[in-house]
Amino acid sequence: MKLDDFNLSESIFIDANIFIYVSQSEPTYGRACIDFLERVEYMEIKAVTTSVVLNEVSYKLLIAKAGELLDTDRFWKIREELKDKTFTRTCYEIVEEFRDYVSTLFGLRVEDVRIDDFNMSVDLGSEFGLMTTDSYHVAVMKRLGVKHIASNDSDFERVDFIEVWNP
Repeated sequence: MKLDDFNLSESIFIDANIFIYVSQSEPTYGRACIDFLERVEYMEIKAVTTSVVLNEVSYKLLIAKAGELLDTDRFWKIREELKDKTFTRTCYEIVEEFRDYVSTLFGLRVEDVRIDDFNMSVDLGSEFGLMTTDSYHVAVMKRLGVKHIASNDSDFERVDFIEVWNP
């Protein structure tokens, strides 16, 4: 299903890659994600995500920015350079922009995760062959009764009780 076509009154869970495509101005999927999130901003769509997703996006944006500035993809080098406060402040600018952007999405509810979500995520990850972060998202969706996810991650298609909406 295409994200542009989502017009249900039900809530939709937003995966990290949707936010990342917008933040990174991704050429293939960025426009569809911007349009989708504008609909969330104007409360045309009820959306939900978790603090885990926001943390995942923040981490990836921070590492990407540091890697870009250092012209490296070597994690140990990035981690070492992030000990420098001036460099860290520069890298955190994109995380701050993301934080500010999320605050404009008035149709977005950010859920905390619970220990029960963690416990269920282990079972769901094993059952559907998911990475741990993805199984965490599915566990929260199951608890909340959310059946739709905005994501470009095909792994979610293996979960038989959710519908994946791609940019």
